[in-house]
This record gives sequence, C-alpha cells and structure tokens, in this order.
Amino acid sequence: MSTRAPARASASKADAPPADAALATALAGFTLDPARSYTAQVHDALQQAILRGTLPPRTALSEATISSLIAVSRTPVREALAQLAEEQLVLIYRQVGTLVAPVRLSLLEEGRFVRSTLECANHVQLVQGITPAQLAEFGQIVERQRSAVAGGQIDQFSELDELMHRRLFEFAGREHVWTMLEPIKRQFDRVRWLLLGHVAGHADRALREHEQMLAQMAARDVAGLGASVASHINHITEHVAALRLQAPESYFAD
Repeated sequence: MSTRAPARASASKADAPPADAALATALAGFTLDPARSYTAQVHDALQQAILRGTLPPRTALSEATISSLIAVSRTPVREALAQLAEEQLVLIYRQVGTLVAPVRLSLLEEGRFVRSTLECANHVQLVQGITPAQLAEFGQIVERQRSAVAGGQIDQFSELDELMHRRLFEFAGREHVWTMLEPIKRQFDRVRWLLLGHVAGHADRALREHEQMLAQMAARDVAGLGASVASHINHITEHVAALRLQAPESYFAD
C-alpha cells in the first residue's frame, strides 16, 4: 500500500486534456483513506463511475492519468483495473491500453434471468409473512422515490431503487442472496443508469411499478405480485431496445 498522505483530486473537466476529461469528472472530489486498501478504493471509485455511466463504454482509462488525478502510485491503479477486467467492466489490451467495456447483452440477459427467478421466488414467499413494520418501511422507501422523481433527482431515485430491492431480500432473511446477486447484475445496473439518463419517463414507469408491488404486498396478492415482479424485471429487454435508439451504438456488444 502506498504511504502517501491522503489527497483530494483537484483536477476538473475544464483543466483536463479532452481525452482525460471523463476521468477527471469521475474522480473529482475523490479522497484517499490511509486506513483502507488503496487498490480497493480505486476499484470502488472506478466501478461506480462505470456503473453510473460517468465513464461511458469505450472510454480510455489511462493508468498514468488516474494515478495523477488521485495522487497514488500506479500499482494500486493497475491492480484495480485488473479486478475490473475480471468483472468484465473494462477491457485491457496489452501494449495498447484499457477501455471501459461495452454493455454485453449476453451478460445482461443472464442477469435478467437470475434476477427474475430469484426476486419472484423471494417476494412471493415474503408477501405471505411480511410484517406491518416491513410494509411501512417499504412504503417509506417508495414515498422517497416519489419525491426523488418529482424533483428530478435521478441519482437519488436509483439509490432508493437499489435500497428497495435489497431490503425486500433482507426482510425475508436472505441478505446473502442479494450479496450473491450483486456481481451478476452489474450489466443490469449499467443499463438502469443509462436508461435514467437517456430514456424519458423511465423513472416514472419504474415508480409506478414499485407502487403496484407495494399495493399487492399490502393486499397479500400472491399471484398479482408474482406477475408484477416478473414484468418489472423482464421489461429490461424492451427498455434496452428504447435505449439503443438514444445511446451510441458503441455502448453495446453481442
């Protein structure tokens, strides 16, 4: 681990070379914590920027630029990029460079299948024993989502969406299932952020579906809930078709 003192990235998009502007924006405000692994911190920062589209597909990731922006040696940057390559979020070409990987549609389909299967099974079982306190928390999260949509707070809505899905597994005592799902759904998460940024009305539609799921949970409507959850997850195919009309074709592969 580097022994350099923690530093705050001060470069901005305005003073970065054009080729590195996206990296400067993605890492603006990044602060190294000397008590944590530098590799883990660089990995987490780049992973979130890729998932949220701050670093779009095909963006060049310069090891030297990243090292300079966050004042850390190249070693943790190189290690972080290697981890991201294993997660299929970046492509490393020897003697050429590293690029943010496009969204792989085959991996997206795998994520859709796994999420649809597990979330339907979890939520249908949960509805049969969900407690008033859990229903109240579910309702509070949906209300916060409603406020985020009304205020145009896309980042806030997406974070609450993630919280809602995670909590529904935790309500059922299956927090480890959600942990298992996280690496499988990364391409799913990338598309969700791209949809929020490119396809008008996506957040409103997702909110309406969440409201319907909440109502069905409250009514103990097992059959209706199962159909709604499946539809909510499986809409991704339709969403991607709309997204491909808006986002650059280079964002996708297979």
